[in-house]
Amino acid sequence: MFRDMRPGFWRKCRTGFRWFRIAALLVVFAGVCALVWLNCVGLPDFLKTRLVATLHERGIELEFTRMRLRFERGIVAENVRIGDAQTNSGLVLTLAEIQMRLDFRALLLQRQLQLDGLVLREGRLTWPLSPTNGLRLDNIQTDLRFETNDTWSLDNFQADFAGAKLALSGEVKHAPEFRKLAIFNGQKSGGGALLEQLQKISDTLGQTHYETPPQLNLVVNGDARDLRSFVVRLAVAQGKTRIELTGGVDSKAENFNCHIRGAFDPETVRPFLTASNAVRGFEIVKLAEPLALDADVSGRVDDYDSIAADGRMALTNFAVRGVTFGDVESAFNYTNRVLELFHSVTHTGAQMMSADTVTLNFNTRLIYFTNGFSTADPQSVTRAIGPKTARLMEPYHFLEPPTARVNGQVPLHDMNNGHDMADADLCFDVIKGAPFEWLKFKTTNITGTIHWQAQTLILTNVATAFYGGSGTGFANFDFSPVHAGADYQFTVDLANVDLHVLMANLSSLTNHLEGMLAGQLVVTHADTRELRTWNGYGYAHLRNGLIWDEPVFGILSPVLNAVSPGLGSSRATDASSTFAITNGVIFTDSLQIRATMAELHYTGTVDLAGNVNMRANAQLLRNTWVVGQLFSTALWPVSKLFEYKVTGTLTKPKSEPVYVPKFLFMPLHPIRSFEEMFPGGDTTDTPPEN
Repeated sequence: MFRDMRPGFWRKCRTGFRWFRIAALLVVFAGVCALVWLNCVGLPDFLKTRLVATLHERGIELEFTRMRLRFERGIVAENVRIGDAQTNSGLVLTLAEIQMRLDFRALLLQRQLQLDGLVLREGRLTWPLSPTNGLRLDNIQTDLRFETNDTWSLDNFQADFAGAKLALSGEVKHAPEFRKLAIFNGQKSGGGALLEQLQKISDTLGQTHYETPPQLNLVVNGDARDLRSFVVRLAVAQGKTRIELTGGVDSKAENFNCHIRGAFDPETVRPFLTASNAVRGFEIVKLAEPLALDADVSGRVDDYDSIAADGRMALTNFAVRGVTFGDVESAFNYTNRVLELFHSVTHTGAQMMSADTVTLNFNTRLIYFTNGFSTADPQSVTRAIGPKTARLMEPYHFLEPPTARVNGQVPLHDMNNGHDMADADLCFDVIKGAPFEWLKFKTTNITGTIHWQAQTLILTNVATAFYGGSGTGFANFDFSPVHAGADYQFTVDLANVDLHVLMANLSSLTNHLEGMLAGQLVVTHADTRELRTWNGYGYAHLRNGLIWDEPVFGILSPVLNAVSPGLGSSRATDASSTFAITNGVIFTDSLQIRATMAELHYTGTVDLAGNVNMRANAQLLRNTWVVGQLFSTALWPVSKLFEYKVTGTLTKPKSEPVYVPKFLFMPLHPIRSFEEMFPGGDTTDTPPEN
């Protein structure tokens, strides 16, 4: 019996195994066919519907042309669009494909179709601003993970933005709430001003090209139900710029606040500043090194004028209108288009400038200085203020930087005419003098106050060391006349001035003049174009002088020496004169030069070009002790012999006796008299041409 059963049993086993193998092969074949179908044709509608509904619950409205199974990637949706398909006015994300990561544990244990995340490839995010304009992210590659509490985690996000490389990561709780924002459902967010600003930015980005792509690293964390919870961290690396920004927005995404720290090169944002004033600012200020910045910034995203900032800044190796500076450091506050710098300090070598407050008001276009202190070169400062200011101050040179205090205001804009200077009101108090020169006058030390008010420059309380003596005075320069230069007036009082040193500075010729000079010069009106415009008056007094070496005073020396040797070259114990100036011509009727044995009187005129028209008279023994007056009266007829008319110039005067024929004086200077009788042209060593 058992023999009969064995063959049947094994036969049944073989038959059952054969059918099982066939069934398994059919299952495998069916599975392969299904996989091929799912790969080539796509997922069945019921499965696609389930996946689309699952994404909808996650806040993602997905459109695609095909969803299929990829052997190496799993379920993939191709030619994807996420966004409002009706209006084309909100944010739109298009991708070549999205890989869906299934939660297989939930699928097997709970039989629920859930997604762990998405992998986005070859994406483009577009924000249309107008039918022809918009902002765009290209070449998007990223991993998106779905976590509890509708939290989205973004990893390894990379994209191209206007020539820059963008890396993004972050975590957003309750991410589906983003659908309620206007920007995601096709509504225009913000006002027209914001859209206008964004359109300008988009246009500029389209025209901007970088040699090295900027690197943008962005980290975003927050809760979509409360925009105020968002914290954005942005790191920017471009050229010399290395900036880190941390901040957020208010509940309506209209106002922002952030903290900025790092090195900022303004050239980075230059393409975005289209206003003419901003562009001109880049031409005025040149930076060799980036600006070190640590500040809190806030404002409205659609209104640049609302921006406020508070912090510290530092700058090295920069130039203002070609004038180089070493460094500057300052705390600052910016609000309502007014920039205030507090306790700022600037160094250039050994020179420095500081101020309690420097205020730049871009509304009134003025810059204010409060308690400024400077040991800098004034010429450098005036060139930095502007070319017009530099030209106005050009005749006045400090050979070494003085120490001065500065208070007041000057325009921020270029000053090309009188109207541009109407708001200028700046005061310099030179508290520690320095060598100074104006025209041919030089001094080793000068102090005083310089007040620049509109088109007027006023010098007061001027005190100076002046050629061995001292000088004081004031001056007033008026630049309002229509002619070039300025009208001016000044007063100078001198004491104990060394005549020899003074004349050596004013003339290149060797002189043997001596004496101590004092006096006053008052110019009531003059014009910088011509010395002939001088009008005024004054007086001069010389002690212990030796002035006969000056040709105009030495005319009578030969005559007096002929009367008594040495009489015409004796030291003047005293000389004085009062004078008046009219149209550049000096008139005096009281020039007296007193020596021991004689006294000279000059009356007449001399102009500022050096032309002379005077009468000179010598009174013998006029200053003899006790009896001088008696002798002078007795010898009055004789004094007429020594009365001369003087013409020509100060350096080459011509003299002619008034009452005595000229030939009678030939024995006193025979050679010169003979030359004057036979005048001729200038001699030359060059032989005449044949």
